[in-house]
Amino acid sequence: MNEVELMRVRIALVMAAVLLMAPTASAHGANTFAFIMRNNSVQPDEASVQQNDTLIFYNVVDRNRTLTFSTEGKNGTIEWECETGPSNSLTTDDECRVWLDPEYYKPTILEIQIFNNGSLWHIVNVTVLLDNHTENGPPVGGFTLPGGGQEPSETNDEMELQNIFLIGAIISFVVAACIWVMRNNVREDSNNIAREEEEE
Repeated sequence: MNEVELMRVRIALVMAAVLLMAPTASAHGANTFAFIMRNNSVQPDEASVQQNDTLIFYNVVDRNRTLTFSTEGKNGTIEWECETGPSNSLTTDDECRVWLDPEYYKPTILEIQIFNNGSLWHIVNVTVLLDNHTENGPPVGGFTLPGGGQEPSETNDEMELQNIFLIGAIISFVVAACIWVMRNNVREDSNNIAREEEEE
């Protein structure tokens, strides 16, 4: 095993150790919410969504519509405007999309105004909720079992002890892998030296 291969193995082992020691967090998957703009109505005309979701407005009539909203974002005022063309199944000109990027949108109520032929036609209220990132694990205070039994939650001391064992196991794995790689490297080097001596 040459120096380059040895370095690659070491880097791979370090990356595996870092991934195993990193805490896990979960967030909801990004969802898409569709709104259909008909002749006389929008369905639905209100919704609750979370940051990171995408709103899509489909225009199913034969005329243009303009959608706008203004809101205070995390980095200042967000002004959004989009125009949909007449209904057309071959292109996406008849739809408007907006991604509620958590970097810019904070929890708020968006009042999306829809204009038809230059005049206000309809308002859609969208409540944007915080996209909570929660640690994986049992809920604080335990949980209720079927039949009313209460499962006690783990104490902080037990959690710390589990974390120490986990970190110890990961470090042991990394050390064992490094020793194995070095032993293989030493064997290969001694085999190469023996071959060179035999050739001489």
